[in-house]
Amino acid sequence: MDFFEVATSTPTVRRFLDRPIPEADLMKVLETANMAPSGSNAQPWEFVIVREPDARRKIQSTYEELWGPYKESAIIRGRTTLSARAVKAIKVGDEFAATLAIVPVHILVFLDRPKMRVERGSADDLFNFGATYGSIFPAIELLMLSARALGIGSAMTTMLSSREPETKAMLGVPELYQLIALIPLGYPDGGFKRPYRKPVLPRLHDGRWDRAWPLSRQ
Repeated sequence: MDFFEVATSTPTVRRFLDRPIPEADLMKVLETANMAPSGSNAQPWEFVIVREPDARRKIQSTYEELWGPYKESAIIRGRTTLSARAVKAIKVGDEFAATLAIVPVHILVFLDRPKMRVERGSADDLFNFGATYGSIFPAIELLMLSARALGIGSAMTTMLSSREPETKAMLGVPELYQLIALIPLGYPDGGFKRPYRKPVLPRLHDGRWDRAWPLSRQ
């Protein structure tokens, strides 16, 4: 696929088909993600690929336990009337949580903290967290884009981070690794759609914040 078509048609997929991903395609996605840039070329990513149905059901159960409270606090927030957008978000989120186990591949992304040479939670870590996490998210983005190029949908959620010890214990992950994200991979139920984004021009600044990009002034 053309790169720009891939990059502009990689939405968060919430509805998946229960259809296996060929081993060769899965390896191609993972090998591409492994080519991501990172600070000092540390390559601090580790991927746990979960395909066993029982393990996927356990991940779904944990996710569902977290989704309910999140939905209440982040979307509903005691409101008596919800916008159409909020209603849609709840509906899609509920469906995603209830069907997560059918997604054939769950990839859990972990950060190798020692490779970043910064102790987790330290002053240096908090001061320069962009360098740490900037060395892991490019790999996630490449993973999702390469999946899209092969017709495979994806989503990224950090919901399980609040259950990091439990999730690591379930997967046998050593303590020194930090859980970053869960990325379900599968074929979308409904194809791919260009995600909605606001126009970029109003968010472009010409050298200074108070100067609009030239095209914005036309």
